[in-house]
Amino acid sequence: MEKKWILVIVGLVFLAGWQAYYLYNEVNAKPEKKEAEAVEVAKKEENLASIKNVDHFFKNETYYVVEGENEDGRDMIVWVGEDKKVYSEIAKKGLSEGQMIDYVKANHDAKEIIDIRLGMEDEIPLWEVVYLDDQDRYTYYYGYFETGKRYEIYRLKESEQK
Repeated sequence: MEKKWILVIVGLVFLAGWQAYYLYNEVNAKPEKKEAEAVEVAKKEENLASIKNVDHFFKNETYYVVEGENEDGRDMIVWVGEDKKVYSEIAKKGLSEGQMIDYVKANHDAKEIIDIRLGMEDEIPLWEVVYLDDQDRYTYYYGYFETGKRYEIYRLKESEQK
C-alpha cells in the first residue's frame, strides 16, 4: 500500500513539473515570436540587410523597435506596431542613446538613469528614459526622437504609508 502512494506522489510531482515547464516555455515563446515577426516585417518593408538590435515598447500601444542597416548602408530605425503598421527613420535624424542620456542629465534632475529605450505614441517616435530624480522619484520622461524635448513626463513617489 505504501509503494502505491509513493508512486502516486512521484507521478503527481512529475506531472506538476512537466506542466510548469510547458507553461514557462509558452509564456516565453510569445514575445520571441512577435519580435521575430517584427524583424521580418522590418526587413521586407524597409529593405533592412542586417539587424543590430530589437527591443519592445509598451505604453498605450505595443511597438517593436528594430535597428539595422538597409541595403544602401544607412542605419535605420523601424517601429513595427502590433497591427504590423510600420514607421521608419534614418538613425542620424534623431538623437542617439548617449545623446538622449546627456540631454536628460543636463535638462532634468536625473540622479541615476534606470532604463532608456525607443518607443512611439500617437505615431510620434520617442525616447523613453526612466530615471531617479533628485527627490528619489522614479521619473518616466518621454522625449521627441529628433530633439529630446519633452513630450510627456510622469513622476512616481513611494507611498509614505507605514
